[in-house]
Amino acid sequence: MLSLIDTELLKLSLIETELLKLSLIDTELDKLSLIDTELLKLSLIETELLRLSLIDTELLKLSLMETELLKLSLMETELLKLSLM
Repeated sequence: MLSLIDTELLKLSLIETELLKLSLIDTELDKLSLIDTELLKLSLIETELLRLSLIDTELLKLSLMETELLKLSLMETELLKLSLM
């Protein structure tokens, strides 16, 4: 039969094992937290890329407007040439 001390040592050993398991779980939670932080960083980068894409779209619109203005300027030049004839 186990002595009282042996029984208590076994209980302590079980408690220690449970604490180690909890420590492992805590480590895994820390890893998940780090992953979450990285995902947030990626989300911020994605947001910035979307903002830059919007700026690019606006620049393209301005470029189209400039092209239209050049066409109008050419038409105006042609009209001036015709009026001088």
